[in-house]
Amino acid sequence: CKQWYQRRVRGKIRVNLAIALKSEAKQETESAHQSVRDDRMLVIQACIVRTMKSRKQLKHSLLLAEVMQQLQNFQPSVPAIKKCIGILIEKDYIKRLEGENDTYQYLA
Repeated sequence: CKQWYQRRVRGKIRVNLAIALKSEAKQETESAHQSVRDDRMLVIQACIVRTMKSRKQLKHSLLLAEVMQQLQNFQPSVPAIKKCIGILIEKDYIKRLEGENDTYQYLA
């Protein structure tokens, strides 16, 4: 009986499961990174709305500086802030002043 068991074990094929685990881990990390990016975009939007609510009108450069100063947990990029400003304009939270394209006004 003992000899049969040893032969049976030696005849089995070994499967490397680490490759499957690595691909799953890669997918999990990518989804985690995407959720972090989404959360950061929401944090940037909330910061912009808070700033505009308190100031009512603000120039673009001052808004960028204020948002970067308020967000201490991470340093947002300028394109990310611009994208969030565009999203908030679409959602009618803020608008550009008609005579001045670089000035925003709080609506809500």
